[in-house]
Amino acid sequence: MRTVTPAETSPVVRGHAGARYVMTDYLGSHTAVAPGEQAYLVQQEAAELRAHFHEVDQFQVVVGGAGSIGRDAAGRGVVHYTDAFTSYGPIRTDPAVGISYLTLRRDPTTGLNYMPEEREKRRRMAGRGEHFTVALDQRLQPGAGLVELARSGRGARAYGARLGAGEELRLDALPAQAGYVVILAGALVRGDHTLPAGSLVSFEDAGDLADLAARAVEASVDVAVEVAVVLFPPAA
Repeated sequence: MRTVTPAETSPVVRGHAGARYVMTDYLGSHTAVAPGEQAYLVQQEAAELRAHFHEVDQFQVVVGGAGSIGRDAAGRGVVHYTDAFTSYGPIRTDPAVGISYLTLRRDPTTGLNYMPEEREKRRRMAGRGEHFTVALDQRLQPGAGLVELARSGRGARAYGARLGAGEELRLDALPAQAGYVVILAGALVRGDHTLPAGSLVSFEDAGDLADLAARAVEASVDVAVEVAVVLFPPAA
């Protein structure tokens, strides 16, 4: 298990005023090509990121701001998944508001394959071509535990949970697949280590996360923690 908090990261600005992207590496680098995890925060101020595809499976979890991914509205708590070589988007926002999303991959890739320019490459390389967009919704209640929100035919899965103060994040029933936990509100604790909102937890097996518990931000807050959990398709 690996954890990263916002305080352990450093942002890099790309572009210019009105069309900026602030890139913040969590695991690996957004410019990496060497094998290994690739997880980074994108703070998009540009009005539109055109429809495109990547060459690896990918989750995106919206952590702030507002906008849209394709035809779906996107705000904090929206989870988007797309198979490798599957086009999605565009990602749009009001530049005065912006939209922030964690891009999560188990294998790195760089660059964007824009559509329709790369249509032939997508046709040659595409597999199932699935994607989904879901939101943490009213199915999630303190005490209800982890709720499955969506899954793909290959086994990518998205879950959410809202935890009361001191409630444990129980992941022991999850299949043995690698994935991430994104902390959207409140904080999780593991021993004496606190993971505030905006933190990321990477795991190879959900059994590694048995001792994660919620911590209230304030004593008066009933719902201490809101989290998204994503699992990547098992290896073929």
